[in-house]
Order: sequence, then structure tokens, then C-alpha cells
Amino acid sequence: VFGQSYDPQFEASWYALLSADLSWQMSKRSKSAEEDQLVLDTVQKYWAVPQAQEKVDVAELRVPQAELALKITRLQVQVGLAPAPGMSPQQALSSAEAALAKARADLATAQNELDSAYEALNRTIGLWPQDRPVLVDGLEFEPVEVDDLDMHVRRVLDASPSIWLAEEAVTMAEYAQELMWAKGQYTPYEVREIEARQAKLDASSARDAVRQATRDLYYTVRNLENAYTVAGEGVKTAEEALRITRLLFEVGMVTATEVTKQEVALAEAEQARFDLAVQHAYTKLAFQKPWAIGTGK
Repeated sequence: VFGQSYDPQFEASWYALLSADLSWQMSKRSKSAEEDQLVLDTVQKYWAVPQAQEKVDVAELRVPQAELALKITRLQVQVGLAPAPGMSPQQALSSAEAALAKARADLATAQNELDSAYEALNRTIGLWPQDRPVLVDGLEFEPVEVDDLDMHVRRVLDASPSIWLAEEAVTMAEYAQELMWAKGQYTPYEVREIEARQAKLDASSARDAVRQATRDLYYTVRNLENAYTVAGEGVKTAEEALRITRLLFEVGMVTATEVTKQEVALAEAEQARFDLAVQHAYTKLAFQKPWAIGTGK
């Protein structure tokens, strides 16, 4: 009925009213999406702190390891033993000194990254940059539960703000297709038809993008779960190696250097597993609301 009206002012006013209503509804959708983004961003910053602390812990173990290696190399040089095959005493000494310098530099870098992670979190939750809040929430690794991936994808498509907006744009374009004066000036029907067709193509592309992004996130989560299982076995192997090495050290069959080496190996394995747990927890949340990370927009 409205499309048959040739009152330019009436058509423009009607279309403006529809546009205003769409803008109001979108503002509510945008607020909800922004809240989802804030939650995911805060979670990421929260877990970045213990991740950085794990790096500091490993780096702190590497420094005494390098110090001990340098001490042994110096003793070997002093008594005339060859510290390493194919290297002169001076080369071996320089290499050990460089390794210690690198270990200390890596520790300083890890500590700076920890400070940076704390400051990023503090800005988000409203604390002073120098504050060091105690993070009490533990991270429990829980595999994602999806009975039907296609059903989950459909739920995401129904809830996605970007898809909702694209589909509302189709509705607006279809209104405009019947209102030659909708935009305050005469628009030929061929142009209005092209705009409506383009809006439908954009909506279809938006759905395809969100659909693919959601499926990609699902397989990323599954890959992280497999990697976490492998990392867990790596931790067990490192724990057993350290246990045996300590027993051998007690009976004088290995040196303290070997014990330190195994302690570092275990710390590295635990850090790798924790990193995977954090990535998994973050990606699992993003899988529920992909728009919170801007995927598919």
C-alpha cells in the first residue's frame, strides 16, 4: 500500500521512521555484543597473568642452570679438561658466559611481560597499574560438549548481531524498493532493485562467514584438546625423568647439572600444558559467541 503512494514527503517520513526504529533496536544489540566482547577480553587478560608467571618461573630455573654450567666450564678450563668436543677452552667459556647472559636477559623479559600483563588486567578491572591482585580462580580443563555441531551453528546464527543487522538491512532495502522517494529524492526502480539484491547477497555472505567461523572455532577447540592430552603425557614423562634422575643423584651416578636440567624440562612441559589450557578455555568461550572476538563480522 505504501509503495503505491506518490507523496514524496510521506514516503521519506515513513522510511525515516523505519530507519530510526532499526537504529534503536541495533543500539540494544550492539550494547549486548559489546558486553560479550568485554567479558572475553577480560578473560583473556586475566589468564595472561598466570601465563606470564609460568614463563617467569621457567626463566628463574634457567638462570641457576646456566650459572652452574658456567661454573663447571670454568673449573674444567682451570684443570685443563676439554669442556666440549670441537671447542677450545676459550670458546667453551665464552659460550657458557653467553648462555648465562641470555638466561638473565630472558628472565628480565619474562618479568617485564608479567608486569605488562598485570597492568593490562588492572586497566580493565579498574585497579592501579602497580597493583598485583591475587588471582584465585583456578583453570579447570574441560573438553567442549557439543552433541550436534550443526545445531550449535544454527543457534549461533540466530543469536549473531552481525547477521541480525544484515537481515534487517534486507528488510529495509525491500521497503526502499517499493518507495521511490524513501531517501528524500527520486531513486529509479532499477537502482532500488540492485540495492535490494546486494543487501540479500551481503546477508548471505554474513551468514556464511559466521557459519564458517563457528565451525573453525570448533575444530580449533578439538585440536587444542588433542594437543593438551599430548602435553599431559609430556608432563608425566618429564616427572618420571626427574624422579629417576634424583634417585641417581642420591647414589652418585649423575651430577647436579643433570638434576637441574630435568627440573627445567619439567617446568617447560608444565608451562606448555598450561598455555594450551588457557588457549582452550578462551577458544571454548569464543565458540559460544564468535562475535565477541569480531569473527565473521
